[in-house]
Amino acid sequence: MKKIILRRFLYETLMVVAIAVVHAAGSYLLRPEVLPLVATSPPAPSDTSDIDLFKVIDFEQARRMHEANEALFADARPLIAYEVGHIGGAIHLDPYAFDQWADTLMAGTAPDQVIITYCDGPQCTLARELAEKLTWLGFERVYYLVDGWGLWQAHGLPVSRLISSP
Repeated sequence: MKKIILRRFLYETLMVVAIAVVHAAGSYLLRPEVLPLVATSPPAPSDTSDIDLFKVIDFEQARRMHEANEALFADARPLIAYEVGHIGGAIHLDPYAFDQWADTLMAGTAPDQVIITYCDGPQCTLARELAEKLTWLGFERVYYLVDGWGLWQAHGLPVSRLISSP
């Protein structure tokens, strides 16, 4: 009796695996492009190819645009960090609170407005995430500044504070 149950279990398991393999192979053959066998690394943040919908902006260009009042700066850091200090004139747009600000921003900002997002630290991904969300909203000229807050402070450029730091 145990042999019959074991055989049936093995048979059913092999059938499920066989069906899964056939399904996977069929799906792969119907794909328009071939999947790589080895994962490729994503482009470096400084890659400014036309494929990217939003691009990295270099610090000097961002600084010049700020001085000429040619861009809207958007701080992607947590609200408390923004309140303690942010680039002068920047607005706070938390990428994780998208629903709270998206409609208001869209209503009051032209789609071709230059928007530069930033956060703090070279490993911070919040600025890129915010740039991606702004692009989804239809903004056409979105850039992100890697380590924007850190670079801004290091160069002694204008900052605003809503609360004093501890």
